[in-house]
Amino acid sequence: MKNILLSSAAIVAFAGAAAAEVSFSGTATLGYNDEYADGVYSDVDLDITMSQELDNGWTASLTYGVELENFEAGTDTDFTTDDNLTVSLSNGTYALTFGDTEYAAKEYWSGVSEMDEDRFSEVDGEDVLKVSGMFGGIEAGISTGVDTDTGDTYQTSVGVKGEIGAVSFSAAYQEETDGTVLGTSADAVANGDYSDYEVLALSVGTSFAGADVTVAYAQSTLLGAKEDSTGIEVSYPVGDVTLGAFYVSESALDDNYGMSVAYAANSIEGKVYYKSLNGSDEFGLGASYDLNNGLVLSAGYIDGDSTTDDDFATYVTAEYDLGGGASLFASYADQTNVGGGDDIDTVVGGYELKDGATVALSFKF
Repeated sequence: MKNILLSSAAIVAFAGAAAAEVSFSGTATLGYNDEYADGVYSDVDLDITMSQELDNGWTASLTYGVELENFEAGTDTDFTTDDNLTVSLSNGTYALTFGDTEYAAKEYWSGVSEMDEDRFSEVDGEDVLKVSGMFGGIEAGISTGVDTDTGDTYQTSVGVKGEIGAVSFSAAYQEETDGTVLGTSADAVANGDYSDYEVLALSVGTSFAGADVTVAYAQSTLLGAKEDSTGIEVSYPVGDVTLGAFYVSESALDDNYGMSVAYAANSIEGKVYYKSLNGSDEFGLGASYDLNNGLVLSAGYIDGDSTTDDDFATYVTAEYDLGGGASLFASYADQTNVGGGDDIDTVVGGYELKDGATVALSFKF
């Protein structure tokens, strides 16, 4: 969810608007897992959305989310509302946003896979003030973090992306911080969600002889120390098969490179890949099959020589669409080097699995 603050005048204007549209939506999951959750788990969310078209072509909107229930691994969290408010003012060309919204640099940057030095900050509970707009097909934004306890701002960032003829591009910049705000969350730093770095990055892409080619450069600076990444990525479709490869020259560590082969046709999706990240190898293969009766099956295997990657696992999944926003999901995942995880990424399908056997019933309202 996103958090937004407006001036008192704007809030009064929004409150006085007539016939605002109000809608409710939510999700609910009840499941069982024998490893990570160690039994029954549940998650219930409620979202309230309000919007109003103003007389001058602008639209004011507000979204508020409530975590009604979150029970997992013996821990029960009820009625949590922190960082779940979003208020925005937009007219289709420009927008003002405040809260748990993405930093401008992170939102508009699009580089090459596995670049180490595009260290743009990700939002993890803090508030962000952002102004964005579209100018003839080019999108741009500027943002800053805001400490809502003191009103102080920190780490301004800017981003832009667009197309000029047959060439696409993106550019982004964020300033370095002193670590007094972003460095306070040990969990965020460990997960790579916060960054104290100054970062400057540029990428360009085009199509050449049927292949999509992207070239990118990123430089990060922390306490005067500069490191950079220079990369190229190529994607080449051959019928139902797509070939991919990337190479990134790293100044600080070993270079990153990889290749992949993906297939998608006739209700079947598959992928096999290999990559070397700073000298650590990773490989995976996976496939999914849609039976076209509401049931989708998938399986995969990911491994490598890293001792910390929690995606290394053998897994199988089955998801059945019950209709009306309801689904039944079952999976089994066996992590090969780090047990007890809850966010094992699959090769295809976009699932995040829990270690062990899982059965879950989910609803969308």
